[in-house]
Amino acid sequence: MNRRIFKARNIQEAMSKVKEVFGPDAMIISTRKIPKSPRQPYSKDMIEVEAKPGKPRENSEARAEDNEIKLLKDELVSIKDMISVAGLGYGMHNIICNQFGSVGLLASLLRSGISESKAYSIVHKACYSMERDQKQGCEVTSLKKYVIKECVRWIEAKNNFKRDNNSGVPHVAAFAGPTGVGKTTTIAKLAAHLSLRKKKRVGLISIDNYRVGAFEQLKSYASIMGLYCMQAYSRDDLVCALDRMKAMDIVLVDTAGHSHYDKERMDELSSVINGDYNISVHLVLSATTDFINMKEATKAFSVLKPDTYVFTKIDETKRCGKILDQVSEFKLPVSLMTNGQKVPEDLIIPDKKKLLSIILGKEQEAQSEGSSRRTQKYCKV
Repeated sequence: MNRRIFKARNIQEAMSKVKEVFGPDAMIISTRKIPKSPRQPYSKDMIEVEAKPGKPRENSEARAEDNEIKLLKDELVSIKDMISVAGLGYGMHNIICNQFGSVGLLASLLRSGISESKAYSIVHKACYSMERDQKQGCEVTSLKKYVIKECVRWIEAKNNFKRDNNSGVPHVAAFAGPTGVGKTTTIAKLAAHLSLRKKKRVGLISIDNYRVGAFEQLKSYASIMGLYCMQAYSRDDLVCALDRMKAMDIVLVDTAGHSHYDKERMDELSSVINGDYNISVHLVLSATTDFINMKEATKAFSVLKPDTYVFTKIDETKRCGKILDQVSEFKLPVSLMTNGQKVPEDLIIPDKKKLLSIILGKEQEAQSEGSSRRTQKYCKV
């Protein structure tokens, strides 16, 4: 029989030697303490352990135990989900009674940051669609797929920077939004993407005359990329700058960030960018902002008639579900998203699939599991 005796200064050291030789399934036959020798007065007591290889668990036994653990975990998750939705209104009781599988899906939507009312609406309509298909004899997939379909119905993605310039007039895009949402950095990322990767002729204009160093920041980015950059203090200055950039494919305009409650500044910005150049406006919002403030900002900036949303700082929150509420309520597509400070790497031009993945938190889950792939690989341009 394959037995061995291990000697060490303490039991921990002895067990470490046993595991090193026989592995974690080793069987301990006996242990005993060996007193120090009287001939060696400065020596210490020793531990002697006799061990042999252990009998590994049968595969079927191991699988059964793993299955039991998985079932227990699933039950705990179900209980946790039920607790999380127990106090909600919106007719949750009826949904849960009719479709018990909806509990986990509903809890998942809530955890992603989607509002209670929107989460209920999505699950309710998904349950209705599935029951309707069942009655009609259609092949019915899981409720989860119906929930995904319902989520997709509420969102829209639009690549507003893909079009070719065949008109002889550059595409002019202005980025507006509250203070501190990252407009200048976003413009730098897009400018680098379009000029360095898509070989577009890109011009930059700053009409931010309030923030100290705003133009210098944009100009420093432009210098690194070798792009033409100008500052405009008024409507006439903007017209002049655009006239000097007629040869460009696209001109990106950086505006001053300000509170959405500042009506005077909002009217001033509107008078500058609304004119004959058919400037497309892109509303920049931070994903870290709560839904109420997002909603109020969108209402205030609606005077500029924005074409798309740009959501920044999605790497700074695990609850991007509020984006679904925002997009569905104001019916604007998402054109850009940013997820870090690197230029131009941390820029996402999402399609619907990518957008939904971010909203439901799947993107953050993938990153937390150690995924090193950059999100730019998923972009469609």
